[in-house]
Amino acid sequence: MHETFFTLAIVWMVGLLGTLVLLASRQRSAADVLMSVDTLGLVICAVLALYGATRGEAGYLDAALVLALLSYVQTVAGARYLHHGRAFHDEEDARR
Repeated sequence: MHETFFTLAIVWMVGLLGTLVLLASRQRSAADVLMSVDTLGLVICAVLALYGATRGEAGYLDAALVLALLSYVQTVAGARYLHHGRAFHDEEDARR
C-alpha cells in the first residue's frame, strides 16, 4: 500500500519536473528563471528522497540533502548577482 503512494508521488513529481522545465525555458526575466531553477532543484530533491524511501536506501537521501544545499547556495549567489551585478564582494568593497 505504501509503495503505491510512493509511486504515485514520484509520478506526480516527475510531471512537475516537466512542467518546471517548460516554465523555466519560457521565462523572460533572469529573476523568474532563477526562481524556476530553484524550484526545479527542490522538486529533484523530493524525487530523490521519495525514490530512496521506496527502495529503502539512505544514499538517495544523502544526495537529496547535498543537492538542496547546492541549490540554496546557487539561489543566494544568483540573487546577489542580480542585485549587485556580482556574486561576491571584493576587498575594496568591504572597506567602503
